[in-house]
Amino acid sequence: MLRFFYALWYLTIFTVLTIVSGLVCLVVSLFSKKIARFITGQVWAYIVLWPAFIKVELVSGREYLPDPKTGGFIVFANHRSLLDIPTVAKATGRDFSWVAKAALGKIPIFGWVLRRTHMLVDRGGSADAAKQMLHEASLRLENGEIMAIFPEGTRNKTGEPILPFKKGAFILAKHTGAPLIPLAILNSGNLWPSGAYVPKPGLIRVAIGEPLKVEAGTNLVALAAKAHEAMKDLYLKLENLPN
Repeated sequence: MLRFFYALWYLTIFTVLTIVSGLVCLVVSLFSKKIARFITGQVWAYIVLWPAFIKVELVSGREYLPDPKTGGFIVFANHRSLLDIPTVAKATGRDFSWVAKAALGKIPIFGWVLRRTHMLVDRGGSADAAKQMLHEASLRLENGEIMAIFPEGTRNKTGEPILPFKKGAFILAKHTGAPLIPLAILNSGNLWPSGAYVPKPGLIRVAIGEPLKVEAGTNLVALAAKAHEAMKDLYLKLENLPN
């Protein structure tokens, strides 16, 4: 019975506030993409996490986040749950331009907001589409925006700490020279596993790592391997913390 009332509470609060904030964001995005990203980041993080009684604890690394005034940068995170997006926003306190799969843009209200304020990528797109995406992302980084990417490409449902990385984030970093910031998330998959209708209350821990500097001649494979190792080390660090 308690589970039923909890689910009713969460789905009601989450649905109503998501629709309201989404509509507000669509209107605001006509005038300010910056404020719209604040709504899709900080406000929506509160909408997802608060009614579920989920706490996000940043264990370490906030000092590694560059000042956006010095230029844009790329945050890359591991991905196990729908909670990961609000977790990254909450833990960093930053407003991101998210790179998401194009299929999400078809969802009413939620998808419309994504199209207005973030970047959608068609995984099966043409070479010209990929070049256009790279060009747009580069311009955003040059304008001081912060890009957020899940380089695993999909939610990790395996027993492995981190899945192999796709190359998109690293092509972008090499093309622009933007710093890469690793961010590891622990326990989001346990609190909202794939197939569950609502998340469970609990604690999510986050650790941010040192920036990975990208030189013009950096080997793409080596860069991706270095980033993967940095992410895995952060994740294992979180796993080894006392409860």
